[in-house]
Amino acid sequence: AKPFPVATTLATLLLATAALASPELEVPRRMQRRLLLIDSFSVVFQQYHAIKYPMSTKAGLPTNGLFGYCRLLMSALEHIRPTHAACVLEGGGGSVDRQKILPTYKANRASPDDSLNRQFKHMVPLAEGLGIQSVSKRGHEADDVIATLATLAADTDTFDSITILTSDKDLMQLVSASARVRVCKPNIKSLKDIQTAAFGEQEVIAALGVRPSQVADYLALVGDTSDNIPGVPSIGPKRAAKLLAEYPSLHDILHAAEHTEPKAFALSESLRKKIVEHRDIALRNMALVALHRDLSLDSMPPTTQLFDGPDLRVGLGRTKADAEERALAALEEYEFQKLAKSMEKLRAGGIYPDP
Repeated sequence: AKPFPVATTLATLLLATAALASPELEVPRRMQRRLLLIDSFSVVFQQYHAIKYPMSTKAGLPTNGLFGYCRLLMSALEHIRPTHAACVLEGGGGSVDRQKILPTYKANRASPDDSLNRQFKHMVPLAEGLGIQSVSKRGHEADDVIATLATLAADTDTFDSITILTSDKDLMQLVSASARVRVCKPNIKSLKDIQTAAFGEQEVIAALGVRPSQVADYLALVGDTSDNIPGVPSIGPKRAAKLLAEYPSLHDILHAAEHTEPKAFALSESLRKKIVEHRDIALRNMALVALHRDLSLDSMPPTTQLFDGPDLRVGLGRTKADAEERALAALEEYEFQKLAKSMEKLRAGGIYPDP
């Protein structure tokens, strides 16, 4: 989906954090539980294009995207200090449901070049080496898996915070009054300033002109060129925001357009006619942009037990010493000597929780 525009030519990474407890309040007699969800392909893609200088192993494997990915994961482990994490991948076979609705969905996207494709294959073992589980659902997009995990964690009140690292503004749908969305540039090297880069509900309103709960309605109206989703004719970002300021949802906009007396519809009579004429486009788009939040996940425990076992624990249930040694081994395997030195320093800070 379309990256969040901080500048006209600059895509950005979004860090969406649903803060389920006030950061000012300490939780007595219990270590805080923090969940980190990484939109892995999005992050690797951003890092690959941000790191321009060539990098490769002695065997010839290009590694610039993997290096940036690993650097960001290590920074997240250091500064977010998650107790649980998942690197979320695109499921094989594409987005079956959305392609049935719109056969040309994402048909405008070019295939990744060979160098990037070769690096994609190493994302899972590299993340596993760092003690982070990779998760996917065949036939579904990473967005929907992230939405499922974040919604489950929020609904069950399992975590004190939920952080989503992504470049996809569709995931802003998950932000609520108690949530935070955090922004950093795609060539970011560190999340050290994460607490001062919060992008929450008010910031979503300032950026898009709509509340997070209206993001899907907004995208259904304006479309998404990066996903090859055409919008409703004559409705751009400003008109969409104005409509959603007058009516709380797409359903309410369509109802008002079809039942309001002529000239009583917000904005203009000509726009009302356009909406009535193209209502099917808006409804189709809503089916495309709305996140799926109730998926069953491949090779994972039932959702009711998902956060209880070691599967999503940072370190994957390993002892701290074992987790640290395996992380170092993974960094050395990909010849990331600089990151290996950083990991040695991080060991003193204890980035891996006790199992």
